[in-house]
Amino acid sequence: MSIELDGFTLLEAETPGSPEELSDTVKRAAQAGKVMIPVGGGTKLHLGNRPRSAHLAVQSSRLRGVVEYEPDNMTVSVLAGTSLKELQDVLKQGNQFLPLDPPHPDRATVGGIVACNSSGPLRFRYGTVRDLLIGVKLVHADGTQTKAGGKLVKNVTGYDMCKLYTGSLGTLGILSELIFKLQPRSESVATQLVAYPSLKTALEATQLFLRSDLLPDAMEAWNQEAMETLSLAWNPGGKPWVLMLRFGEVEAAVQWQVERLKDVVSKTQGEIVGTLALQESLEFWERAGSAREAPSAGDEVLAKCSVLYQSTADIAQRIEEAGKELHARTALFCHAGTYIVYGRFRWGPNEVRDPEILRQVLSRLRTHCVSAGGHMVVEKVRPEVKNGFDVWGYEAPALEIMRRIKQEFDPRGLLNPGRFVGGI
Repeated sequence: MSIELDGFTLLEAETPGSPEELSDTVKRAAQAGKVMIPVGGGTKLHLGNRPRSAHLAVQSSRLRGVVEYEPDNMTVSVLAGTSLKELQDVLKQGNQFLPLDPPHPDRATVGGIVACNSSGPLRFRYGTVRDLLIGVKLVHADGTQTKAGGKLVKNVTGYDMCKLYTGSLGTLGILSELIFKLQPRSESVATQLVAYPSLKTALEATQLFLRSDLLPDAMEAWNQEAMETLSLAWNPGGKPWVLMLRFGEVEAAVQWQVERLKDVVSKTQGEIVGTLALQESLEFWERAGSAREAPSAGDEVLAKCSVLYQSTADIAQRIEEAGKELHARTALFCHAGTYIVYGRFRWGPNEVRDPEILRQVLSRLRTHCVSAGGHMVVEKVRPEVKNGFDVWGYEAPALEIMRRIKQEFDPRGLLNPGRFVGGI
């Protein structure tokens, strides 16, 4: 089966079934000078710049399964091609879970999640991949196998190489096995939906919530266009923003927080418009984690803006203005506790925007983010828009350091060349 990647069609593919087979596959490809594109579940193939070339897809679909699960130590070793859902089903037997919730958990592989540093709403309480990954095994561009970290939560002296590989988009090596630290599953989960007249008022409310002893697992603020992706029926009372708070603990703690939230909301401009119990909450957040990347029938752009708290509402407004300029339907998904705003621009099946106009609008939006002390990554856009446009947008001196690391790990440029920051 061929794989489409930003205008490249990869007709050749290898599907190794073990780390040793992966090593042999990479070694043979390197000897033949073939450029390799690591592929997991295919949920993030849109991420990154266009590759300079692409010959061989190295797929992890057969590299799957739990290697070792130690509930008492709260750690798990898992092969890179295992889907997140498959892993969570195993961990459920020990009443534990891996607190990562990236889009499409049924297809996203743990190797792909680490390579893309993908996360979701739960990052507010539990952190991101870098906070949960404690060990890796991988195959480098010449087929050499190495490892970093281990099965103990505190096992690193010096530089933690796991953090180097996290988010490197397969440019330094192809992951074969991952070791994570786990968390106990919550006895009870509840979700409160609170409508607000603006993102600014919603964010101000979150500051009040956090000063009132509340400990939510997640806080998300979405506009109405974003909420429509969930197909839920409730009346937000004419308020254009909905703040969603998830609470997970023992039953008594969850109920206390639900009641406490009602008291605090009364001191804000918000109105509680929905309460979800355990099963409803779990289903809701599973859909919410994938909403920003829900399938679309037409053209779309997904931009991720990370800024400081005081600039979050302004950046959201800038995204809305960009959407109006592009005549797009604009959905805004805000991690209200970590101040990351995803702007999703969508058009109908027969509506296509000029690539140069898109580049200009996105460049101006990036300039606003940088001036606000943040940065912007264009996570999804048509391949032709990427020509002459770096979707990552990082600048030196960090870029020069990253280039030197890439040169050291992959001097021939055989792993995902061009797709990462600065065309690495």
